[in-house]
Amino acid sequence: METEDLSKNAAYRTLNILESLSFHNGIILEDLASIVNLSRPTLFRFLQVLQKTGYVDKDTFGRYRLSSKIFMLASRSVEDVELSRLAKPYIEDLSYYTGETTILGILDEDEELHLQRIESKFSARFYERIGKRCPLYCTAMGKILLAGMNDEQLDHYLSKTRLIPYTINTVTSPVVLKQQLQQIRLQGFSEVVSEYEQDVHSLAYPVFDANKQIIASISVNWPLFRNSEDNRDTYLEKLREAALSISKIMGYVPASERNY
Repeated sequence: METEDLSKNAAYRTLNILESLSFHNGIILEDLASIVNLSRPTLFRFLQVLQKTGYVDKDTFGRYRLSSKIFMLASRSVEDVELSRLAKPYIEDLSYYTGETTILGILDEDEELHLQRIESKFSARFYERIGKRCPLYCTAMGKILLAGMNDEQLDHYLSKTRLIPYTINTVTSPVVLKQQLQQIRLQGFSEVVSEYEQDVHSLAYPVFDANKQIIASISVNWPLFRNSEDNRDTYLEKLREAALSISKIMGYVPASERNY
């Protein structure tokens, strides 16, 4: 099997340009071309794309440098990894106490992304995996994340999202969804039964940051045949405690503990 010559690969060239720019606080085209071993016309075409996509800036002296967008992406990645690490003991305890699958999820584009999960102790369980993406409008964690949006953000999401009925219980009306989100804001948690996956009951609470913004959600999920009112109420209380503990670690101060 022949080894691919990465030097001719567009993705490799792009990454090489970005890495090279990271070592310089401004560099002209000619100097960068010699570093990345590309002709000036070829490098110029790559830089034009990177400028248009917002990853590279060019000043009035013709010097190229990485834009703040790169650092924002890196910062978000670090924050997500840190959130996952800090939250894991709490969702582990939550899963141990309830015996059910617990998940930490974040907003990623227009979907909920599973950042962390602990599997149920039962053989018959709600199975999920880290990295799975789920729709926002019909999942407990997704509705929490939608509830954290302002009106403009929510309308933008609804304008480009088709509310597909995954089950007969899936809410497909934007009006009804907005009513649900308002109720979630009032009660502080989300509850979904068989909307995204049939015969699955889910409860979710928000995780807040120091600015009182919703940055994530945690949930407890179980099959309907293990349903009981006592379980539901107990899970909800333990879920609230775990979400609040994680929020405090992220800098959130509850209203009851504020001195202003």
